[in-house]
Amino acid sequence: MAVGKISVAPATSTPADALRDLLNEAERLGANLRGAGPRVVRLAHLLDQIADLLAKMEAAGVDLRAERVRYETVCRQLRRQKGRFLAEAGRTFQEERAAVAPDRARWWWFLDEELALERRQRLRRVLLWGGVLIVGCIISWFVYERFVAPPPEVRQAYRYSTTGEGLVEEGDLKAALAEFEAAIVLTPDDPTLWVWKGVIYSHLDQMEQAEEAFLTARSLYGEGTDFLQDRGMTYLRIGDVDAATADVEQIIAQEPQSGIGYYLRASVGVAREDYKAAVDDLDQAAELAQAAGDTQLEATARVQRAMVFQMWTAQVSPLPTPTPP
Repeated sequence: MAVGKISVAPATSTPADALRDLLNEAERLGANLRGAGPRVVRLAHLLDQIADLLAKMEAAGVDLRAERVRYETVCRQLRRQKGRFLAEAGRTFQEERAAVAPDRARWWWFLDEELALERRQRLRRVLLWGGVLIVGCIISWFVYERFVAPPPEVRQAYRYSTTGEGLVEEGDLKAALAEFEAAIVLTPDDPTLWVWKGVIYSHLDQMEQAEEAFLTARSLYGEGTDFLQDRGMTYLRIGDVDAATADVEQIIAQEPQSGIGYYLRASVGVAREDYKAAVDDLDQAAELAQAAGDTQLEATARVQRAMVFQMWTAQVSPLPTPTPP
């Protein structure tokens, strides 16, 4: 069923007029997706024609800055509302895509794949941050025991470290290192800051400085696996899955009856997209936590297990992508 193919009315006098007509229709449809039903697929055809006209006319030297802004606005709006678009389009969207057989550059024809990927990534972030939260609860006494009412320097150190974590997410490790070092000057007995410093140094291939930072963090944490837990999750946040794996395996070797090692290893499994292994580890974490009376870890592991199971199911049975006839 072809619902979206468009022919420009004969009354249109110039390509510029045709382009504006297409943009007008795309803007109207994009602003009124709710309740439109399969007719929304027409928007994908409109974007095809608009993209072709823009490319052709700009190649001929026509100034289309205003029209391109309108086109890009429609595109941004569609991306923000992809869930609504797909819900309205239903199976018609995939049928039309099979008929058109579009190039991958026409991303609007692959919004279902984009949405599925975003949902998987969101679940992965939830699991990772769940691991960070658990570790944070375990080590929080360093803050709350020592700083019941944090003085100004502690609050400023927190601001430095928060900025540093944001810079790590952006990939600016040198700037992030400067923030963590500034925080250490104010609160040198906070082990998490030394862990961050060591992990960043290791990624900058300055291993001597990294080891010095890790030694300081170990001394502040003392006995147990708190240091390994913190460092493993920090490695994972910076994207070093292999290093995170090594720390998590060491935790399990040292404390095989503790659920936290298996819980953290599940985060590594998710990062590797090995969802079956992650589900198994979360089951093990929940069982060990229950046996130890750790209700918080047990509840968190079971919640995360449900989310990872969804990711595993999506991996085993992904959304179908019709092949062109």
